[in-house]
Amino acid sequence: MSLISNSYSISSHIPIGIYTGSGTSHSWLWFVEILDRMGFYHVHFIDEKDILSNALEDMNVLLMSGGDTFAIAEGLGTEGSDKLRSFIEGGGLYIGTCAGAYLPLRSSMDFLNQFNFINAKISNISRRLSETERSSFQKVACTTYGCDFVFHVVREDVALQMMNGYQADGIREMVAPLFGGPSMLPSEDIEPIALYKGFTKKTNFLVEEGLAERTLIGNIAVAKKSMGKGHLYVFGPHFEHPDYPRCNLFLGELIRKNQNGRPHPIQKGFCENPIKGEELRALLKDLKRELSNSRIMASGIDDLPIHWLIGNKYYEPEKISVFINTVWNKLKDLESTSDLEMEKESLLRCIEISKHITREVRTIKSEMREKGDTTFLASELFFGFEGIVFQFFYVIL
Repeated sequence: MSLISNSYSISSHIPIGIYTGSGTSHSWLWFVEILDRMGFYHVHFIDEKDILSNALEDMNVLLMSGGDTFAIAEGLGTEGSDKLRSFIEGGGLYIGTCAGAYLPLRSSMDFLNQFNFINAKISNISRRLSETERSSFQKVACTTYGCDFVFHVVREDVALQMMNGYQADGIREMVAPLFGGPSMLPSEDIEPIALYKGFTKKTNFLVEEGLAERTLIGNIAVAKKSMGKGHLYVFGPHFEHPDYPRCNLFLGELIRKNQNGRPHPIQKGFCENPIKGEELRALLKDLKRELSNSRIMASGIDDLPIHWLIGNKYYEPEKISVFINTVWNKLKDLESTSDLEMEKESLLRCIEISKHITREVRTIKSEMREKGDTTFLASELFFGFEGIVFQFFYVIL
């Protein structure tokens, strides 16, 4: 089954929901970028409140990115799990990467045990390790999981072998980045789409290479589970990373080819107070100025050897720049757009959030110089990023 076309011109009116609620990290921005590049324009940002309010009834696809799986599960709760199950069984397509892949896998942990849609186990859990191996992990290479922990053996690129007829433009070997996603063991409940085949020159080993091989190689990286009229595709590696176009197109073709009779065309919401021309350009210039200040501040801490544990996920300073640059790059695209209209109140809100982010980054930088604990400040900052990015993309999409 070839799931790749030879260009990015995949035009589509398929209503797609991107989950941006509790527990999500910056990787949902990757979905935004690649969907825009491939011509999927009916994109809608939804959080746990939207799902509980039946927003999935108007979606054909739900994309669940990386982040903190426990926080995602807790935010959705039992009712959210029921809504998600109904969505899939009714013909919906669920695509989960990293944390979004862990979410539907079988678990006995609180909150996660509400989402036991897929009866498959993972190889990267500490109960499979010897005591010596358990003690070998770097602090940021594992996540507490009851009496055990989920561990991560590599970061960056891994080599994959496509299975069961799936291929990318006639090629059955792919490379994708891995940042904490699962390595799944064979199960009768899932169809393997890709296996972990090996490592590359860009693979960053977090443990000794032999343990990495035993944990990953030959196990399942991408899997499919059919449920009712719909399907779940779970990805350990980040196929949505914008720097991996072959992986991106694979996702695009999955979305196009897995529509099971859910025709719910959604029109863009009415802009109640649109502005254009010089007034719009002036506000965009104000936003760009504030973001420029934030970029300068953030660049000064990008490479510092520090990380923050927020919930069950570690964040590094460089992720601050990821959020800021996402909006910055989109602003540059808008500057060359003719006949542009945007909602004034939301754009003003973006400017205010940008000012707040600049102040927060400055405060974090000062506290780091004094060797103070900046975890709370970082947590507040990342919530602020979610606000500006959500507001900004809500306005322009």
